[in-house]
Amino acid sequence: MIETIVPIIVIISYMMGEIYKVLFKNHKSLYKLIPIFVCFFGAVLSVLIYKTNRELLFNVQSIWDALYIGILSGASATSTNQIIKQIFKKEKNNEWI
Repeated sequence: MIETIVPIIVIISYMMGEIYKVLFKNHKSLYKLIPIFVCFFGAVLSVLIYKTNRELLFNVQSIWDALYIGILSGASATSTNQIIKQIFKKEKNNEWI
C-alpha cells in the first residue's frame, strides 16, 4: 500500500476535478479554477493522510513534505486530464501551427 498511495491521491484528485466540472457545468467561466481546486484538494487529502496514518506516505518527515506531495499529485491530475484531452482531440487539420 505504501507505493500506491500517491497514485491514489492523483486518481481521487482527478475525480474531484470531474465532479467540479459537473457541478459547475452552467458556469464555464469557473472552469479556469479547476487546476487550483484540484491542487488544493490533493494537498488537503495528503495532509489528512499524513495526520491519520504517516506510514502510508513513504519517507515523509514533515507536514510540509505531505503538502508538497499533495500539491504535486493535484498538478499531476490536471496534467493527466490534459493528456487525455489531447489524445482524444479531434483535429480540424493536420498542419502544425
